[in-house]
Amino acid sequence: MHCPRTNASLEPLLIGGITVYTSAQGGVFFDNSQIFKFSSPELKHGQVLLKHLSEHSESEYDVSLRINCPKCKKIVMMRRYFSPVKAVEIDECPGCAGIWLDSGELAKIHENHLTPRERKLLAHEMATNHGFITIKPPKSKYYPKAPKNVQDTTVERLVQLALLNFE
Repeated sequence: MHCPRTNASLEPLLIGGITVYTSAQGGVFFDNSQIFKFSSPELKHGQVLLKHLSEHSESEYDVSLRINCPKCKKIVMMRRYFSPVKAVEIDECPGCAGIWLDSGELAKIHENHLTPRERKLLAHEMATNHGFITIKPPKSKYYPKAPKNVQDTTVERLVQLALLNFE
């Protein structure tokens, strides 16, 4: 496998019976769901990997550019946030569910890790403050009110909109 940013060879690294692939610039590739064995700062695996990655030199490259999966090669990875905190944006392969972390992103994940109590509070907060969302058009002369009579036709509504544009 090769680094999706620099195209340099990725080196396999065995930590606690789990193989991850690291780049010379401090990036790391995890196979499907392996990242959860490294994402918590309390886990020994995560501490060891973070220490190993911190010994690598960082390279200047644009992390906002889309990259191909190191494993699937031809599949472009999706960008998404790792957690609801939205502090770290990661690259995930839609084909194999592998995760690529650029240099420093594992450290950010550890810094922003939620404790079980914080997760519970966040889930409660999200559930109480973000119910069902209904999208209503803004109240203005450019958006006529919904017809009260169901018999209004689409053509009549289009005429109303056209007349509003000439006012």
